[in-house]
Amino acid sequence: MHKSRLDSWKSIAEYLERSPRTVQRWHAFHGLPIHHFGGPKGSVFAYAEDIDRWLIGLAEETRIADVDACDAGEARKTTSQELTSSAREMWETRSEGSLSTIAGLYRKAIDLNPANGEAFTGLANCMISAALQGGMDGSLAYPCAAEALRRSAQLESRQSVDAQCAAAWLNMVYERKWRLARANFEDVLGSQPRNGFALAGLALLHIAEGDPSAGCKWAWEAWKQNTLVCALGSLVCWSIYLSGEFDQALELVAQVRSSGASGALLAAIEALALIQTGDIGPDRKRIEALATEFPQSLTLQGILGHAYGVFGQTDKAWAIYRNLEQMKPQKKRNNAYGLALVLLGLGRDKDAVEWLEAAYAEGALWSLGYRNDPALGSLGGDPRYEVLLRKIGASTGMLAQSLPVLEYAAAGM
Repeated sequence: MHKSRLDSWKSIAEYLERSPRTVQRWHAFHGLPIHHFGGPKGSVFAYAEDIDRWLIGLAEETRIADVDACDAGEARKTTSQELTSSAREMWETRSEGSLSTIAGLYRKAIDLNPANGEAFTGLANCMISAALQGGMDGSLAYPCAAEALRRSAQLESRQSVDAQCAAAWLNMVYERKWRLARANFEDVLGSQPRNGFALAGLALLHIAEGDPSAGCKWAWEAWKQNTLVCALGSLVCWSIYLSGEFDQALELVAQVRSSGASGALLAAIEALALIQTGDIGPDRKRIEALATEFPQSLTLQGILGHAYGVFGQTDKAWAIYRNLEQMKPQKKRNNAYGLALVLLGLGRDKDAVEWLEAAYAEGALWSLGYRNDPALGSLGGDPRYEVLLRKIGASTGMLAQSLPVLEYAAAGM
């Protein structure tokens, strides 16, 4: 059978409708069938039929590669969704120790599929929770959470309930848009009356407004939705402490621990309540034990310093203060509240206000309880402290308007 021969790079290029340079590259890297007269350095020629078969084979290889790439892409999406599901399940029983693992799962899910909006939303909620519990510095966690939520909004055609909840939390602790935060939480509960994270948010809004008793009701409702989440039980204990019921707070701390729950947040609340009971010897030793058990909690170290100051061990109190103050520039971990407590224990009230302002600016959980915090009682009447209090919580009418929502949430249970 006669074959149509193409002599020279130019004629081969014209047949392929490409430049000679492109044809030479195809030969070098993709096996375009080229022959030489008289050895490798001789003039070139090719057969049109061979080129046609090569083109068909190349198209098939490309098609298979495209299919493989498509299959690989689908596999990545499937794995991303599986990781997201695992993270969501862990979130339902989250603890201080598991938050970093949950965040890691969401990060891996995003790496595998950058279009996974649910993973971005989950990561935002995880980082907010980590900041509130002292595992991350709020000045880092909250902007990262806001960015994750922004990307989620770009990917999702409609904002999910979880994204609404994350937005509500950021409005409260980061943007300080108190009324908008309340409206967001109420919208979430309108769709999901049993959403414990939203219920906890409304509890903190009431605490910020200066009504820890109402906050306690919301906190109880939040904890009832998932008693395995220690942070929700800790919130109930804290609201009782802020109400001045120190013995009751300590009893509940023990009840929360009886379920196997623990954590630095719960330990800090126990230590704060112990200081208020005033039994110097045993209470001081217990606070020391708690601070030893959770050395990573800078707030708890500050509470110990406060206890030393209150119990007359000023040298130990100052040692803790200097240690926390030196740590502040390099390792921000919501320790401004702890620094303020040490100074208050030492009777340095005016100096303490500066650190309380810093804790508020960081979005520390403790700043939401300033209005009723027994440890801050000596600051009443201080002008700077009063200015700070006016920044916290909605200015009017929030509490009365929120009560029907609590009734609605309870009715849905």
